[in-house]
Amino acid sequence: MSNSWEQHRVLIAGGTHGFGLVLAKILSRSGASVMVLGRSAEGVREALVQCEAEAHAAGYSKNQVQGITADLSHAGEGNRAVAQCLEKLGGCDSFFFCVGQSSRSVILKLAPHEIRSSLDANLMTAVEITQAVADSVCRAHGHLVFIGSLAGKFVTPAMGNYAIGKSALASFVEAVRLETEPRGGHVLLVSPGPIQRNPVHEEMLPSIHRYDDQVARHDLPDSVGQPGGGASVRLLDAEKLAHEVLFSCQQHHQELVRPKKAMLLAGLIEWFPSWGRKILNRYTSQKG
Repeated sequence: MSNSWEQHRVLIAGGTHGFGLVLAKILSRSGASVMVLGRSAEGVREALVQCEAEAHAAGYSKNQVQGITADLSHAGEGNRAVAQCLEKLGGCDSFFFCVGQSSRSVILKLAPHEIRSSLDANLMTAVEITQAVADSVCRAHGHLVFIGSLAGKFVTPAMGNYAIGKSALASFVEAVRLETEPRGGHVLLVSPGPIQRNPVHEEMLPSIHRYDDQVARHDLPDSVGQPGGGASVRLLDAEKLAHEVLFSCQQHHQELVRPKKAMLLAGLIEWFPSWGRKILNRYTSQKG
């Protein structure tokens, strides 16, 4: 990757774990000034240690990496996080939103408050912080990047509640695009399938069983608890996906869908709904 991110000031919401941390580490070793945002102070400290090591190994100052603890589900936290980013980094050139929460359920038996919870976790956490950071990013002609999901494109068995949240995020991103791109900002929506986790740093074993209670409560097949709801898809390499995201920023792409075949399938469903959904069902059929 080129050094176009050197001295670029970046705020990463959800940058203390998972894919957000992978992005933070790559940007740190690319010379960017990075602020990672996470909900727990311990998570922020651990992320800073990893990002500082990446920056130092690449010959950059560890001081270019900073962190902030904030819970974006609480009113005022998005504004506070952006204000602190602008103060500590002197501005914000690009913003990465890597926050979300998946779930497993039967939509017709789901309590309304659980649907609101999905909207809160996957959409509302993005609203205030995006509104707060947009002016700075537009002035810098930078990037507003949102990590969505294939669930924002496809509604598959037991994943309906998650799809509601992620499709709402996709609509929000499109509305943001309409208002920011005329002002110089670039907006990218990333719609990936399930991403491979690092078993050492991402506490793999607990994550494997995180849906067990939901699967049991809704009497769903055990396969639904697997990544992607048990769909027949290969887990994405996080490092490779992160490089593709940053390349898409440089090319000013509007959307990145991975795996590529999912993009073709989305087009089929748009143009040939019945045919496209038959193909989708082959990949998402549940097994007990």
